[in-house]
Amino acid sequence: MATIRDVAKHAGVSVATVSRVINSPDKVSEETCRRVQQSIEALGFEPDFLARTWRTRETRTIAAVMSDNTSPHHGVTLREAAVIALAHDYNLFLCTTFFDPEIERRYLRMLRMRKVDGILLNNASDCKDEIAKFAEMQVPVVLLNRPLGDYGPMVDAVVVDSYRGSFDLVEHLIQTGHQRIGLVYSAALHKFHQHERLRGYRDALSAHEIPYDESLVRSIPVGRSFGLPLAPNMLAFPTRPTAVYAAGYGTGLAVMTLVREQGLRVPEDIAFAMFDDVMWGEFINPPLTLVRNPAETLGRVAMELIFARMADRQRPPQEVHLQPTLIVRRSCGCPSWLPGPSTPAAST
Repeated sequence: MATIRDVAKHAGVSVATVSRVINSPDKVSEETCRRVQQSIEALGFEPDFLARTWRTRETRTIAAVMSDNTSPHHGVTLREAAVIALAHDYNLFLCTTFFDPEIERRYLRMLRMRKVDGILLNNASDCKDEIAKFAEMQVPVVLLNRPLGDYGPMVDAVVVDSYRGSFDLVEHLIQTGHQRIGLVYSAALHKFHQHERLRGYRDALSAHEIPYDESLVRSIPVGRSFGLPLAPNMLAFPTRPTAVYAAGYGTGLAVMTLVREQGLRVPEDIAFAMFDDVMWGEFINPPLTLVRNPAETLGRVAMELIFARMADRQRPPQEVHLQPTLIVRRSCGCPSWLPGPSTPAAST
């Protein structure tokens, strides 16, 4: 295996010059860089990544710790985050926790040992102690679609307004003519978003003087919201609602499956709408009414917050709020539905 001394001899330069080309090419002339790079390629030399890490105190890596990797909007978020990372000459890699707090803690401990340069954290648990340890190491953490809370310095957050998206969707269902609207959510949904989507649901009902009926609200256990079979009694409301609102992507898949298994037609027998965008929502029959998460913006803003924090580790923690968008299609039973531009959710 070729060494750095072999490269230096082949290129006719010093070992120090080869090191500068690898670590600080802007400090070396273009001609010298070209000659050293040609020697590196000719000899198949691979720089010692760990040695460089200890020397520079940076790994050029950022980790995304995600509770789930199956939802489409998470994939879009990570894609956009990776584009920003690569533009800064950083690499992004994924750690999936499967909503398990212990796996989450294990990953975070490993990432501290690997000395990553930043963390995008879509946490399933509080993990406050783990986050504090990154702050002590001056490693930026950005909470991905989680509220900022009291995490101290070196932590920022970008979060989608679940309350506004939920309120706008339920209000649209009411304006379409629905009075009995069922709400189904997964116990895997982060507690913050559970609370905010339920609050939006209740406030929309209240704004139209419709009493809140607890019997119309259902929680699906963890592990039952990602296309797995549902027991029929999961949607056994005392009186069937005229519309069902699924408060998440996996929950929406499960509810649609069960509705069809029961022989119900959407929207003729029961209207359907969901929180979270799906790429195929426009193309199935009937096309889905939904609240679109701004996944692209979420990924870009989160990664930009990482680099902003690297540039200024002393600035106050920042929480960025993103607004979702209401997309009206035929599944909600809207009588005036026509394919066309989406309807943006109101700003707060």
